[in-house]
Amino acid sequence: MLFVATVDNHLEHFHLPAMALLRDMGYDVEAAAGSSGFAERIRSQGFAVTTLPFSKRLLNPGNLVAGWRLLRMMRKRQYVLVHAHTPIAGVFARIAARTARVPHVIYTAHGFHFHEHGRGVSNAFFLWAERVAARWTDVVITLNAEDFAVAHSTMTSAKTRVEYVPGVGVDTVRYRPASDVEREHARGALGVADATFVVGWIGEIVRGKRPEDALEVMRLLAGAEPGSRLLMAGVGRLEGTIGREVAKSGLSPSVRLMGWVEDVPRFLHCCDVLMMTSEREGLPKCLMEAMSSGLPVVAWDIRGCRDLIRQGENGFLVPFGDCSKMAARLHELAVNGALRASMGAAGRERVVADLGLDSILSRMKDIYARELSRGTA
Repeated sequence: MLFVATVDNHLEHFHLPAMALLRDMGYDVEAAAGSSGFAERIRSQGFAVTTLPFSKRLLNPGNLVAGWRLLRMMRKRQYVLVHAHTPIAGVFARIAARTARVPHVIYTAHGFHFHEHGRGVSNAFFLWAERVAARWTDVVITLNAEDFAVAHSTMTSAKTRVEYVPGVGVDTVRYRPASDVEREHARGALGVADATFVVGWIGEIVRGKRPEDALEVMRLLAGAEPGSRLLMAGVGRLEGTIGREVAKSGLSPSVRLMGWVEDVPRFLHCCDVLMMTSEREGLPKCLMEAMSSGLPVVAWDIRGCRDLIRQGENGFLVPFGDCSKMAARLHELAVNGALRASMGAAGRERVVADLGLDSILSRMKDIYARELSRGTA
């Protein structure tokens, strides 16, 4: 079996448990993706990895080369099943799989690229591309209710089945509320006082995650809650731009760019709340990890976040782009420790009940078993 994604960090972050599941079911599982420095980590888990010249830039000619190499791999290796992820690799992998006559093709949509805040032309293009590619797909898996509704109405056919699986699962043992000692140690390593109100932000520092919104929110929050801090974990094309903006705007005492964070649970132990400023998500894993860690979450009112946040119960949804409202919600949490605790407990309860790794893997096992038992004649 073959897992395909545009970049290998996507497979390492999200899909190793599913790959291990299929291996436990008795299959040989391999991976193919563009390089982002994570191939060796995947290999260390016992999976063969082929590096392909995929790019996140749609018109990069490397994508055509990667598609051609995928086709040659599929013809040579004669895979039983291909599970494709991410839009660009997802399209090329499905074209190659159908051309090579792979019996079973699954695609997981990690948030369709057409969305409520996208531009009309790009939305129309991506919807068209997903509908066409669905014709070459046996199972389309969606991660949130809105994507499921769209896919079910526009991509279901006699050949294509649409499934709903709420995310990739969270390890609720690894992501758990911090003890007082763990919190003290995590904060001490960063030189953050225990009384400081700390807002966490996790994501790739790129345009779609809107890191500039996080800076504006923090500027407003710092005025209402002096001494509060924003810790931004992630790397990306805009990292230098955001760093310069922090210095230029005088936010250096309040904002710290953490770069790549290896130990995410420890990072969350430092935080009082997690803020998300993305314009598009599927079902954001970092929100689920924060909830599992007992933190309240605050995000724009967008697809995916709506599936996770129950307004006023485990966090707040804020009208898209309203930085003043986002800052006000964070200030509300800053001054009310009891509210933070109750919201954090509610979020943890939600993840343990519905979104834990074991539950999600059980659903994925059923999908794989059902698809593999289907006749291909």
